[in-house]
Amino acid sequence: MSPSLTQGPDVHAPARIEKSVHLIPRDAAVKRLCFDETSRMLRPNLVLVDRDGAVLFEINELGLKGASRDPSRKLAIVWGDSVVFGIGWSWPQQIDHLAPGYQFLNGGIEADPYDNILRRAVSFNEQHAVALNVVMLGWHPIPQPPQSAPPRRGLAQLYTILRRRPSLRPDGPIEDPTERDARNRRFHDTLMKALDHIPKVVLATMPTALNPRIVDTDLSSCFRGGGREVAFTFAGDVVYSVARQRFMFDYIMQRNEVVRQVALAKGITLIDLAVAFDTEHKADFRDDFHDMLHLRPSAYQKTAAIVHRGIAALLRT
Repeated sequence: MSPSLTQGPDVHAPARIEKSVHLIPRDAAVKRLCFDETSRMLRPNLVLVDRDGAVLFEINELGLKGASRDPSRKLAIVWGDSVVFGIGWSWPQQIDHLAPGYQFLNGGIEADPYDNILRRAVSFNEQHAVALNVVMLGWHPIPQPPQSAPPRRGLAQLYTILRRRPSLRPDGPIEDPTERDARNRRFHDTLMKALDHIPKVVLATMPTALNPRIVDTDLSSCFRGGGREVAFTFAGDVVYSVARQRFMFDYIMQRNEVVRQVALAKGITLIDLAVAFDTEHKADFRDDFHDMLHLRPSAYQKTAAIVHRGIAALLRT
């Protein structure tokens, strides 16, 4: 396969962009290929293709997932982690079709911690004119669940049996409230400070397939293989347990609540994807998710439409 791809509309173009072409690796290796550890950003000018040579997605000259910058349109960027980065071109690009005059680029990076998402957004806005920033801070870095409490005995054990439902409290991981509050406070303060340097910004919460009705249930029987529109797993390479499931759900709910509080305090538009994708009353909580945290490609159009409705008024200003 040719090591580079020359891109340009015609001979009158002012510059020609050299892009390196790569056969897409397995999921776990995509970030290693695209991510620059020194800059903590994506490597620019990459094209990832399948074995038939079809382009699956590109990283453009700005180091953002998407096509080359179109200066005839206003620039909008969706910042985040793997939920934004997605599969293939992912969902931010689909907002283009709903917002004429705007080019939406994907600022997601797999497993990117929230402080680096914010750092990248601040730095990019200092260097480029961005008409709209949509920030979804995702779930990284997620701490290790605390150790489980000792098994219950005697009357406490009997009480658990009589309740006839799995219990993680107090048999499962019990997080130190002081550590939890300190972590959420750091998240809150970092977000508040960064928003002073990101103009024209909208916040979004993090969706999850989990809900209060099922979170304390062993869902391992719901896991299945297959393609992205069929498979359902836990969370990447994380080993499944009901305890980890509960801890992850609580963690995401806490982070989403901080995002809501910050949006209210700053007077910033909030797109509550956690509410929009709430699975509590769905017949199958897996419909829109290929694992507990990541949306299926079939849900990308729905995601783009929800986000567009949330920002429609801002696009007209």
